[in-house]
Amino acid sequence: MQLPIYFFGDTHFKFQKSSQEDKKIEKFSQFLKTISKENNKGSLFIMGDLFDYYFEYKNKTPEYYKEIFVSLNDIRKKGFDIYFIAGNHDYWIGNHLKSHVNDSFLNDTTTEINNKKFYITHGDGILSWDKSYRLLRCILRSKLFVTLFSLLPEKMALKIAKKISHERKDSHYLDQERINRVHNELDSFAQQKIDEGFNYVIMGHYHHSYQKTLDSGELILLGECNERNYNYAVFNGDKLEIKNF
Repeated sequence: MQLPIYFFGDTHFKFQKSSQEDKKIEKFSQFLKTISKENNKGSLFIMGDLFDYYFEYKNKTPEYYKEIFVSLNDIRKKGFDIYFIAGNHDYWIGNHLKSHVNDSFLNDTTTEINNKKFYITHGDGILSWDKSYRLLRCILRSKLFVTLFSLLPEKMALKIAKKISHERKDSHYLDQERINRVHNELDSFAQQKIDEGFNYVIMGHYHHSYQKTLDSGELILLGECNERNYNYAVFNGDKLEIKNF
């Protein structure tokens, strides 16, 4: 994996056009152009939920995300490697997405660079009270469900995805009490990984930034990336920094 490594995610690009989406796509393009100007090579690690909904039909690529793939192609041609870990919104990746990245992961993954060990996860399904979600996730990720969903006409599938997305638009709102509960659970999860020898535990999913030093390691929770701000982490081979673009 080439240095420096940029970690970001939760852009939640939507398939329906709007002025907000245009601004978000432009911000994404600016971000990639900026980091590729600063470095002639490096790596992108996309932490999941790049898309608000993603599904590849057999022998048909999703046209509604064409601009995103163009931007990824451009930075890859400049010498960057791209890695993608699936989120809860874009788990159903196929050959088209895989052709635009160096490697993709459907589950948590690990890597080691310069004697620093990274545990990388999107972050969903960790919380102890997410039992019903973990069950739903198993169903949605099953081969049977994916096969049945692929039989739906694309227009109908997009309508379903749009409705679900609208109903979940406030699902990441957290009051302070719930934030504290989430952080306590994530701290415990990260501490277990640090006890196993990892230096960094990096995740997204919760749409807010949080950083905690735990013994000899760190928990890095990245916020969302939208048309106003990109919360990301960069590892230069020596240290990891949290930044905003």
